[in-house]
Amino acid sequence: MIALDYSQFLTFEPQHHWRIGIAIYLFLGGLGASMGFIAALYKHIFKKDDPSMFAWSTLLGVLLVNFGGIFLILDMFVWESFLHGHITEIFKVLLAFFGAAVFNGNFHPWIQWGANFIALFSLFGTLWALSQADKAAILNKLGFLVKIANLLKPLQSVWGWGTIIFGLAVAAYTGFLLSVAPAIPAWSHPLLPVLFVISALSTATAWYMLWTYFAKGKDEETQKVREHVGHQVEWADIALIGLEILAIGAYFNYLYYAYAGGKYVFHQMLSDMGFVIGFLLVGLLIPWILEFIAAKKHIRILVPLAAILVLFGGFLLRYYILHYGIYTYPWPS
Repeated sequence: MIALDYSQFLTFEPQHHWRIGIAIYLFLGGLGASMGFIAALYKHIFKKDDPSMFAWSTLLGVLLVNFGGIFLILDMFVWESFLHGHITEIFKVLLAFFGAAVFNGNFHPWIQWGANFIALFSLFGTLWALSQADKAAILNKLGFLVKIANLLKPLQSVWGWGTIIFGLAVAAYTGFLLSVAPAIPAWSHPLLPVLFVISALSTATAWYMLWTYFAKGKDEETQKVREHVGHQVEWADIALIGLEILAIGAYFNYLYYAYAGGKYVFHQMLSDMGFVIGFLLVGLLIPWILEFIAAKKHIRILVPLAAILVLFGGFLLRYYILHYGIYTYPWPS
């Protein structure tokens, strides 16, 4: 039997619709959701109590997730999107952000699932953060927020577990959103949701590294909690970056050996110095090494630098995966 090579009949066309605005949306969605997830995890699983850090981080996380959603809507509000039949999609997203998608009876599109997850994370995260307002800096100076906190506190664990569940769901959804495009090898990769979750958790630990480094706390108890949390998130991020490197290795291995379209994307990405130097080196390997040195040698000045590079790398990962969203034609319907 003679083996036939059909790769010569393939054509490759970059997608032009999901660009930097969507990259910002994916980055902020994963970061913000993971910030709330980690805060609630520390409070309800690890039994650490730091109302100021947890409440403010979760509120900021909710803000980042929804602010990122604005970039999604703005990116879709371009003339090319209308020409390519995205009017209905835009309408659905707008409805979903106001909660109406829950009632329209169609839960299949991941963009709708994500909008619902965002709405639920925003609800539970805000309620959970406000339930700590009576002990959180600045918030405890506002009388009406203290009253709200007293009303919400009896169900604080409910709000916290909702924040954990839907925070993780939002972080994972950003990967599933892209993975349903079978004609785009860089997106349809089965490991993409896992890679995005690992990256989202890594960027969130970077946030807590920055917080615990710059905000030591005024009282001795808070200082001890933040020192402990800071030490833990440093080692957690070292582990997460290690897992991310492993996942990226598996990601490229699958691209190269799966089919011709994946091999084409593999060569395109690894020949891009922005991806290799900007993401793999500056956004991944260098902060990993810096965190090792900071944790083992107790060189604390390296912590904020490593954290900033991790955040930079988290954005670049999503930017380049979108940038190399290349259609492989022909593709069966």
